[in-house]
Amino acid sequence: MTLSNNTKIRTQMATDPQIDGDSSRLIAPVAWHIMMIMSIGTFMGFMLFDPEPSMLLSSSVAMNMAIMIWASYRLYQWDLLLSPMGILFVGPFMILYYTWGNLGARIAGEGRYGSNPGSLAYYPQAAFLSTLGLLIFCGVVFGLFSNQIRNTKIRYQDLQWQPWQVISANLIAIGILFYLSLKYNFVGGYFRGVDSTFDGWLAASQYFCVMLAAVTSVSVMLKATSNQDKLVGMLGIAIPIIIALGLRSRTFMLFLILTITLCWLTLRPNQIKQVLIQGILLTVILFGLGTVVKVASVGGETSSLTDNLEVVNQAGLSQVIDDNQRSAELDYQYRLAGLEYPAALIRCIDQNVSPMYGNGLIGGILQNVPGFLRPAGTFSERWAISQHYKEAYCIRYGDSIGIPLTSGVADWGIFLSPLIYIIPALYSVLLWKAVQNSPRLFVAYLVTGASLNLDLVWDGELYIIRTIGFTWLILLTLSPFLMPRWQEITN
Repeated sequence: MTLSNNTKIRTQMATDPQIDGDSSRLIAPVAWHIMMIMSIGTFMGFMLFDPEPSMLLSSSVAMNMAIMIWASYRLYQWDLLLSPMGILFVGPFMILYYTWGNLGARIAGEGRYGSNPGSLAYYPQAAFLSTLGLLIFCGVVFGLFSNQIRNTKIRYQDLQWQPWQVISANLIAIGILFYLSLKYNFVGGYFRGVDSTFDGWLAASQYFCVMLAAVTSVSVMLKATSNQDKLVGMLGIAIPIIIALGLRSRTFMLFLILTITLCWLTLRPNQIKQVLIQGILLTVILFGLGTVVKVASVGGETSSLTDNLEVVNQAGLSQVIDDNQRSAELDYQYRLAGLEYPAALIRCIDQNVSPMYGNGLIGGILQNVPGFLRPAGTFSERWAISQHYKEAYCIRYGDSIGIPLTSGVADWGIFLSPLIYIIPALYSVLLWKAVQNSPRLFVAYLVTGASLNLDLVWDGELYIIRTIGFTWLILLTLSPFLMPRWQEITN
């Protein structure tokens, strides 16, 4: 059977999973009931618990919940959970940014941690614009380009790693961190004082190598034909999780668990209930322990990866509970409020501050071009936004939490801002088609895309291109140790 015939059959199977007798990707009626319950519950939650309930805000976040659950169902059904649409833009991790994550900020009020002056009053407008943006995104991806995204050549299922490659991937991840730890202190989630280009690249790749070890291990464990190989895969998953605790970043921990879950569901779609329950339990445990590490790090108690792990080792249940209670008092106010940054910028423009009209795009480009092409100074989309709008004294923090709508408001103004979602939609389609050209590109995308949170369009999308290129070079250099065999689907 030719590759073109295979991809046509895959596309047809994605449209109707019963073609090959496989009902594992059908969406059961109860799933649609869950979507309705979650959407209605979101609406009622905002109306009941928001100190200043807004019909527009409550309706918009409820609609966002419905859109993103529907998109997740479609990605699951079409075997696209590991696509850019599933990992970067409308996948499970982003739901809270568009919905419930904003209720904590509303409850905490103007004096909350990480607040921008007057932004809460503009949450309803930001929510409505985000709903329009999500509808545009889904219309482009799941409507205009549905055939293109389903016509896949290279899939995670068709990549075959050997058990010894799980060991290699984990040793490389450990080796990079061990080397950097010998030379630099690890404080606040970063190696401090990195003084060479080579070490800088290694420091930049630390998350990607850990993610590669996890992605490799899930495949080996679920495809194992012996208990020994299964044990290797299980240990290969456990090691990246332990490393993630040492790396301190709770965001990366959540991305790691999400990626493991999505890889598992891609290989075992009929185990969705079991996998989701286990993933949620592991997320709760890992996030709780990660909070203990973060609290100790912020308090200056740690200066290395081993210090962070020692904190976890010594933590008792009472400490875990206490640290998480204290952390939650700040986290719920701002960490998941994806409407905060766009709402703050909408307020700025409402006060007659002009949009940037492309300066955000220029900042993102200059940040991601090679150093010898970049002029002296600080450049990024986030920096450009911060400098442009801080001059009007309408935003307080340049690192506020945001969603892609932020880029639209900052560069194009309020009324055109939902159209920014056309860019991520086209980008995700083109990126997905590009990484279908070779298994090495596909793996490079998988381990880099799964490690990033793209809240700003220009910074994030250009950065992921650079990181895919860098990871591709690592995979090329260490190909015998890390690259799987690609087993094309056959008749």
